Amino acid sequence: MAVYPQVAENVVSPAEAADLFRLLVGQVRDYAIFVLDTNGIVISWNAGAERIKGYKAGEIIGHHFSRFYPEEAIRSGWPQTELDSARRDGRFEDEGWRLRKDGTRFWANVIITALYREDGTLRGFAKVTRDLTERRRAERLEADARQMSEFLAMLGHELRNPLAPITSAVTLAQRSLGDGERVSWALGVIGRQAAHMTRLVDDLLDMSRISRGQVRLERRRLIFREAIERAVEAVRPDCEQRGHQLDVNIDSRVLVRGDGVRLTQIITNLLVNASKYTPDGGRISVTLTVENEQARLSICDTGIGIAPDLLPRIFDIFTQGDRGLDRKAGGLGLGLAIAKRLVDMHGGHLAVRSAGPGCGSEFVVTLPVFACPGETETESPFADQLTVLVVDDNIDAAQVAKAMLESSGHRVIAAYDGETGLAMARNHLPDVIILDIGLPRMNGYELARQVRRIPELEGVTLVAITGYGTEEDRRTALEAGFDLHAVKPIDYDQLQLRLPVLAAQTPSRPRAISPM
Repeated sequence: MAVYPQVAENVVSPAEAADLFRLLVGQVRDYAIFVLDTNGIVISWNAGAERIKGYKAGEIIGHHFSRFYPEEAIRSGWPQTELDSARRDGRFEDEGWRLRKDGTRFWANVIITALYREDGTLRGFAKVTRDLTERRRAERLEADARQMSEFLAMLGHELRNPLAPITSAVTLAQRSLGDGERVSWALGVIGRQAAHMTRLVDDLLDMSRISRGQVRLERRRLIFREAIERAVEAVRPDCEQRGHQLDVNIDSRVLVRGDGVRLTQIITNLLVNASKYTPDGGRISVTLTVENEQARLSICDTGIGIAPDLLPRIFDIFTQGDRGLDRKAGGLGLGLAIAKRLVDMHGGHLAVRSAGPGCGSEFVVTLPVFACPGETETESPFADQLTVLVVDDNIDAAQVAKAMLESSGHRVIAAYDGETGLAMARNHLPDVIILDIGLPRMNGYELARQVRRIPELEGVTLVAITGYGTEEDRRTALEAGFDLHAVKPIDYDQLQLRLPVLAAQTPSRPRAISPM
């Protein structure tokens, strides 16, 4: 067995030990180790600091250490807060974003230790920084994978929920062909559940488009009240079914500049969220006021409230409150995220307040006011009557489109093939032509190109109806001359809101395909 000496034969002197320690600190490359004076000025710099932060010693010594912090941290006074905490407690530890010399960010673990003389006076601060960017990236990938797994499980659950009653209702209808009342009831079930599935898919597509910057707003001056009223009417049946008291106070004729369809979507998402998280018999209030030239829309509920730890994440995708294992209310956790991003695109702000679980919540949308009550107002931009040509080889689909558009006061004509559609376009000079892409012989793309060559139809609005919604499909539609790319199944309520906006655009403006 080896025997080790109790005392080293060559003990280094204190001066040599100090020199070794200096070499250790100076040459370590895995950690940025440096010293600050009492004011936060860098007075020493090691090799690790140069490697991690990118500055050579001569470039950074004599400068304040706040240079390593992002602008938002400097504005909030965070560097000084760190020093104050280290001075008070002797030590401070933090993780957060820091800046390299080239301006790129890295995720850092930071430890600041206060250095005191023997008499207790502060000499300065030692700061040790580790670059944890790769570890954070790995953790983020792991978290994303976990979130995706949870989301896919949730999506499967949400899609099975409407599929089950649809399947049962189809079977019941087939067995009850002689019973008109029962068949009608089954068709109602199928319609409601299909609409629910469509909303789920629409939310996924909207979130994808918004994230990729593919949503374009069709802004115009409009009466904010109208967008609110459409959203209220959309959720009223659910509120009545659950016994919610829905109080609406929006008498003000406030004008804003925005996309009427998207504003309605924002408010609908907020109201649906309020309804989901408010127990039966609860109250939801909708209030529109003007404060400091800002339209302020408040949606307040007496629901389950929001836990403090959830508030900062409430607008993140797939974030949901505790809804129980049965997920009775359904949803993918996208509604609030979509609402937040659409409000931001309008130059507005969406905020949330809640005193905690059981205390309800309030969501507040603020938008710049275009005109205040009493100033010149405009008619609703959605009241225009248009001449619309529908071209679809599916006769049932064409007739449904015709009936839906006529119910809003538009004059509608229909054709069932491309050649007839082209002839009717020449004869009737419609404001809008709705084309199914999959037409026999002359498909929708070719028909659109033919229409664009007719001088009398310059400026006509072309709407593509298709089952395909990829970026390549939209690009092909743009090249063919379409203004709007609508993916089946078509939401005719949204389509009717957007048609007058598109029809009012000047034909000389460069075209930019709009998805729906």
